[in-house]
Amino acid sequence: MKIKPVAKVIPSPIPTAAEAAADPSLLKAAPRRAPRGAGALLGAGLLGSLLAPGCTGRDASAPAATPPSAPAVSDPADAEAAARAEEARKAAATIVAPILQKALDEEGRGAFGCDAVDPPAFLSESDALDLIEQEFAKVGVKLRREFEMDGFTRTIPDKGGKPVFDRNRWAPQYPAKTVPGGWMFDLATEDGAVAVEFLSREDGERESFDADFSSIDEYDLPELAQRLRGEFATRTDGAPVAIALFFDPFASNTVWNEKRGKLVPRPGSSFAALSGEERDSLDWEQRRELLRRDARELLREQVRFFLDWAQREGRLPAPIPEK
Repeated sequence: MKIKPVAKVIPSPIPTAAEAAADPSLLKAAPRRAPRGAGALLGAGLLGSLLAPGCTGRDASAPAATPPSAPAVSDPADAEAAARAEEARKAAATIVAPILQKALDEEGRGAFGCDAVDPPAFLSESDALDLIEQEFAKVGVKLRREFEMDGFTRTIPDKGGKPVFDRNRWAPQYPAKTVPGGWMFDLATEDGAVAVEFLSREDGERESFDADFSSIDEYDLPELAQRLRGEFATRTDGAPVAIALFFDPFASNTVWNEKRGKLVPRPGSSFAALSGEERDSLDWEQRRELLRRDARELLREQVRFFLDWAQREGRLPAPIPEK
């Protein structure tokens, strides 16, 4: 390969140090991007001119440009803690109190109609609410009637759907559908921090999935209470509230004894405390009065169980010491 002389010299668009010192305006006209190979010249010549007094290339009184901040890198631990805090906030919005297990296992179930000759005693809603208010008053808590709250996800019977027969039920069952909804609670504290619902026979009928087809009415209030516990827990926004669920115990004089194959006095009932001769001498009204007495006492046990829980959890004031 032969070496040839340069045929044409292209002058550099970047001013030399001497040129820049003589005419600072050349710096403003300099290109934003230097051509390839001009790095050494820029470093040796132009940099010295820029650092020379009186040739800064900008107004000395103007503030220096702030370099852009690097994008914040989220700490995985912080993100996890924030997620846990949000879940805790949602969980705290609605706390549904536990229900007395004895009541769930033994009470609130029954049937009426057809050949039901020993029906349970149904508490009226008025009597039940009076009793609940009295028990709350004993620990210094006043309740008010009716407290509406929404934000729940409800599961209700689809009355427009085709009923499906269930071997374990008296009647065919309507299919379920899920809808947003609310609930009018029977009672609440003055500040709304505690809401109380008493499930009566009427509530059982209204919330039932049974498709009417016979003269027998079957009730399972513990099942309804457990379903509502799950629905009420779906509320995740709004002021914190604790929900108490009580239900009619459906007190009965007798229970079926599988081993003996007949009805026997219900253990622990007022009826069982009597002798056989005394039980035989009771008329219908006397038997009903015993049932009402038992029903009130069984409901009182449910309420006291909740009050103990609420005070331990700090949801209600501590008990007032007895004088």
